[in-house]
Amino acid sequence: MFQSIDRGNLNAVTSELSLAEALVKPCQNQDLVQQTTYKQLISNSQNLTVIPVSRQVLIEAAQLRASANIKLPDAIHAATALLDRCSTFLSNDRRFQSVPSLPVVLLSQTNSP
Repeated sequence: MFQSIDRGNLNAVTSELSLAEALVKPCQNQDLVQQTTYKQLISNSQNLTVIPVSRQVLIEAAQLRASANIKLPDAIHAATALLDRCSTFLSNDRRFQSVPSLPVVLLSQTNSP
């Protein structure tokens, strides 16, 4: 799937929250090179759209937390996908399967070459 995104066969969407999550370890390690790499990778490009954490996303996330009993960061990711009408939500976290109308595909269950 990631190769398809790189080749332009698929378009990907992520929340800006992904950057904060990805930067934790490089910040702990004071790894400026890795921090720069993540900042460059998790930015708008031809095949990746990074969605801001807007008021609308937060309202949807609150509703998801109330109905699906998931943590706020997960609710923000799910809300972002739902509001952007994503056809597939990639994760290795089975808890996302409890979110109504979220088309979850577990990476651990996909066929890899």
